[in-house]
Amino acid sequence: MITTLGAILVPLCLIFWQNPARLLELVFIGSAFAAAAAIVIGGFGVAPGLVPCAIFTGFFLLKLIFGVRYPGERAVLAVLAPFILVVLGAIASSYFLPRLFEGEILVWPQKSTLVAYTPLAPNAGNFTQDMYLIVNAVFTVVATIYLTRPGFDLRRLLDAYLVSGLMVVFISIWQFAGNTVGIWFPTQFFLSNPGWAELSDESIGTLIRINGPFSEPSALAAYLCGSVGCAGWLIFNGDKGRLPRAMLICGLLTILLSTSTTGYAALAVMGGMLGVAAVVAGTPALRKRVAAGLAALIALVCIGFVTIPAVAPGIAAQIVTITNATLNKQQSSSYEDRTAADRDSVNEMKESYYLGVGWGSNRSSSLIPGLCASVGAWGLAGLAWFIWNITASVRAAHRVARSPDLRLVMHGCAAAILGDLTADILSAPTISSPDFYLLIAILIATATRLRYEAVTAGNLAPVSFAERLRQPVKSTS
Repeated sequence: MITTLGAILVPLCLIFWQNPARLLELVFIGSAFAAAAAIVIGGFGVAPGLVPCAIFTGFFLLKLIFGVRYPGERAVLAVLAPFILVVLGAIASSYFLPRLFEGEILVWPQKSTLVAYTPLAPNAGNFTQDMYLIVNAVFTVVATIYLTRPGFDLRRLLDAYLVSGLMVVFISIWQFAGNTVGIWFPTQFFLSNPGWAELSDESIGTLIRINGPFSEPSALAAYLCGSVGCAGWLIFNGDKGRLPRAMLICGLLTILLSTSTTGYAALAVMGGMLGVAAVVAGTPALRKRVAAGLAALIALVCIGFVTIPAVAPGIAAQIVTITNATLNKQQSSSYEDRTAADRDSVNEMKESYYLGVGWGSNRSSSLIPGLCASVGAWGLAGLAWFIWNITASVRAAHRVARSPDLRLVMHGCAAAILGDLTADILSAPTISSPDFYLLIAILIATATRLRYEAVTAGNLAPVSFAERLRQPVKSTS
């Protein structure tokens, strides 16, 4: 069955199936509707972001079959090699490890209604999580290779990411208005995926929490942490556009309205990282912007602390309730359950001789314990290698970059990825949304393009890199 959202998204993808730029923009737009489904097959809902993702991948592979090649392939694959190896190992682990340790280790299975450990055994979660992993991994590789083309406007693609963040803000404010003053809000339109629990009626005191187009408030806050991080770092690095400023202000307001402990904690960590980055590696201009921004934020907080209780005592009471609920989060039963699941996930890695229990066999509460249980020490080492490759590539590109726009694209993508990771490390078991992998693709592709252009200029080639790559090179074999 195709949903109402799918009736809008699927025709758009079919119209633009030969326009890769529009398809990649639709990946960002579709991923914003994380709790919805484009198509429902039995009890399984196809996430909206996967539809343009799959069509783009098919378009690229079709071009590949007909002999189209991209000169950035080798450099991209060298950076992505650890990621590809970890993905292949994770797929193999989903088959072999549940059978190797069957019945010997207790795990928290995927989509289980049980509140206790169950013995490890092959299950449907191994297959479904493999499918998500394969789709996202293949998409990451093909999107990165394609985006090394110099004619592609990478800044416009990053702007599409910020626009999708503003769209999430609008939906969230719409829901907040519906909760407070009774404006109609189409909950079923945004929560149409049968695989997600509907948690749109949670409350703190008399305040009904908002989750926007996501399944719960923490997921909404986690998504916006990436958008806010991207917008903020663009501004601090000298971007003059209105879009990042609108996203930063509106995103921070929406995270505050979400009453998500994950969002508050992630913002605090991101603020600390911002200060450290500015002091350790920032230019004098960057340090001045960061200091001015932090001073303005502190001033606004002080003004609000003084004026809100006098002007709006009802809002002040709600703020006190939210603050108490956030500070007392560690005393809640849900916090204890999440902590227990994470602790058990780390123990599963130890009990499996640091091999893990197989991809899709366990579901933790946060990202790092989930990776420990799923891919073990070898997978963590491979991902650390991948992060090192990306960092080295981006640093090399920054040293030789001649294009201010592409330099800002790298700043924005890196900050968005760090914002997503910060929130997911706190409260997400896995990262399956394709927009995260598209951000990685943009970051690696931008760094690759800048490095190639610098190498070509250094070699004094008679033909510039941009001219050579204007059209894909067709294989003669």
